[in-house]
Amino acid sequence: MVKLSENKHPQEDFYTQKAPLPSKLVIPLVQHTGISPVLKVNKKDNVQAGSLLARAESLICANVHSPCQGVVEDITQYNHPVLKKSQAVIIKTSKSDYDFSLKHNLDNLSKDDLLEAIRDAGIVGLGGAAFPTHVKLKPLKKIDVLIINGCECEPYLTCDYRMMVEHTDSILKGIEILARVLEVKQVFIGIEDNKSEAVKRFNSKLHTRNYSLPQVRVKVLNSLYPQGAEKQLIYSLARRKVPAGGLPLDIGCVVHNVATCFSVYEAVFLGKPLIERIVTFAGSALKESKNLWVKVGTLVSELFLKEALEFKTEPRKVIFGGPMMGVAVDSLDWPIIKGTSGVLFLSEKDVDLGQEKSCIKCARCVDTCPMGLIPLELARLAKKSLWTSLEEFFISDCIECGSCSYVCPAKIPIVHYVKLGKQKLREKTAKPKA
Repeated sequence: MVKLSENKHPQEDFYTQKAPLPSKLVIPLVQHTGISPVLKVNKKDNVQAGSLLARAESLICANVHSPCQGVVEDITQYNHPVLKKSQAVIIKTSKSDYDFSLKHNLDNLSKDDLLEAIRDAGIVGLGGAAFPTHVKLKPLKKIDVLIINGCECEPYLTCDYRMMVEHTDSILKGIEILARVLEVKQVFIGIEDNKSEAVKRFNSKLHTRNYSLPQVRVKVLNSLYPQGAEKQLIYSLARRKVPAGGLPLDIGCVVHNVATCFSVYEAVFLGKPLIERIVTFAGSALKESKNLWVKVGTLVSELFLKEALEFKTEPRKVIFGGPMMGVAVDSLDWPIIKGTSGVLFLSEKDVDLGQEKSCIKCARCVDTCPMGLIPLELARLAKKSLWTSLEEFFISDCIECGSCSYVCPAKIPIVHYVKLGKQKLREKTAKPKA
């Protein structure tokens, strides 16, 4: 693991604000890992806040809802921060009000009722992978440990921290639901040591004993990168190692992000689908960094038109996500999706434009790799188009954290080569199936 410049100040100290209602929303149908849901609206349809736009009719899939009242203006291909292009529903907005009041008493709900509420609300993991939460809550193996990820180890991002500070009680109620569904014996809440206020809030709330939880432990971890990666977090908290090519459920663990827990709470207690989230907007090109409650489908350009954000200087690079694992985009006309934790606006001084040089065999990438891989060999094989040889070096176990590229003195974009290698291997396996 590596120690990075955090750059979380001053946005970590600011309370979240509500972003203004945009004039239109661009809502991609695919905002999760898995199959695309089936479209359930047509052009010119009127929709309300919470109206179903697309239904999950496959196992690994998630529902998509309208975040506000409006009219379906178009259904077309549009920019997507992960897929580059995706079919999207464009809604001309008219009203942002919604009424999601208390719907359920937890004591009256069965395990199946809870799963149904979570599935219907279209909840996905909000830590990055956006895997459908209801699928993760139906593991095929016995789970005895639930791990809650409150690390937020990427620089600049503070949306999870503000969530933990401002909505501690709701997160704990969400954890209560998850623990009940999974029937676990132990819960770990992992929070990095640079988030002391969040640690205090959780410990204070847990001491009231107002939650029906199994054994719970808030564990403070060193603020290192990528501490919040699933496999690293499991080892740090539960001292269990996920086998190569395996999943957390293979060792009896399930990991959920704190923001996911909050969304689970809203789905079960309020009947509210996942239609908005906290997003960090930061970087030296902004006049003021901040955390905003943003409706899913909001174009970044709309936030500047509505003066929710202002530039201090022209950005050299715009990144969806954090600087280590995020994706650079070429304009502001990209929509916020369920998995968007932040949007960074970096000026010239923050962007390293160094040219790639020859590898000097220093092995820093090997020393840094949290998965114990040999990144320099993966890059070498990818450069030579030796795609099948990549499997011998466990390329599928790479989590693409970017630590290797960060420490490389030769400025080799190792993660780029890894992604290319994975793509080529997928294409090779897909051809025989076709």
